[in-house]
Amino acid sequence: MLISFAAVLALSGSPVMPVTSVRDSYPAPSPDGAKIAFQSNRSGRIALYLVDADGSNLRVLLDSGDNPVMPAWSPDGKKIAFAATVDGQSEIFVMDADGGNKKRLSHDEGFDSHPHWSTDGRIFFNSARATPDRDADWDDQWHEIFSMRADGSDIKQHTNCRAVCTFPSPSPDNKMIAYRKVIDGAGVNWLQAPTETNSEVFIANREGSGERNITNDPAFDGWPIWAPDSQSVIFASNRSGRPYVSQAYSVDISTLNVTTLTDETWANSQPTPSPDGNTVYTYRFIQGENGSHGHIAETKISD
Repeated sequence: MLISFAAVLALSGSPVMPVTSVRDSYPAPSPDGAKIAFQSNRSGRIALYLVDADGSNLRVLLDSGDNPVMPAWSPDGKKIAFAATVDGQSEIFVMDADGGNKKRLSHDEGFDSHPHWSTDGRIFFNSARATPDRDADWDDQWHEIFSMRADGSDIKQHTNCRAVCTFPSPSPDNKMIAYRKVIDGAGVNWLQAPTETNSEVFIANREGSGERNITNDPAFDGWPIWAPDSQSVIFASNRSGRPYVSQAYSVDISTLNVTTLTDETWANSQPTPSPDGNTVYTYRFIQGENGSHGHIAETKISD
């Protein structure tokens, strides 16, 4: 576990409170389970880091000054895809697993982000490149699910949401995709205040047909990622009803039964299972009106 925020205890015995805004987030275990890549602002700006799975041997992976975020390992563990900022725009990049040979893959004014690899070596990502109005607010653009080869070629569109569809995750058996979709309807935001839209987790066949809502809850449901067996999807949700607090859950795609994976005072989001499926890594944090403070945590699902 990476404990990465500073705290202070006053002599009067007042509660411990965070005094820095360090955030270690978007954990990504390597295919062999030995290492975890993640993003952090611990140096004062966002960079990518690498740590052994037991929390030791922390080192900088990429500090390129262009806000590299959301690392994702290739199936063979030799490459890492990520998003970074170019001229104020998010684009997809790839590099060697040691941080070398950084290469830009996407070249579009649409917002390209959240890369995830399929087991056959394609990179799935969301992009607003299909939106009819590039000047519209981010929430009003069409964010669709795309994929491309590891060299950036052969770009394919998988969804026709005409809405906000983000955070694509291809199933390990390469038959389906999961993603977050914002739909019209009553929902609640992070403050548990009512909204006119709702964030849900959807799955579809790999080419985009057969779309299905698998969370069906007014809460904010997002960050979907497939379990290794391709039979369930792990996600984060604030359905517990507490402001600013999300927890990790798993939903069986056949029965739609939901299992709670974390349940505590701290929030847990951005869940990612270990390759063997026995552990889920999360961004564990405390959030309030003045920001959030957090670290990477692990929760055992089974032994």
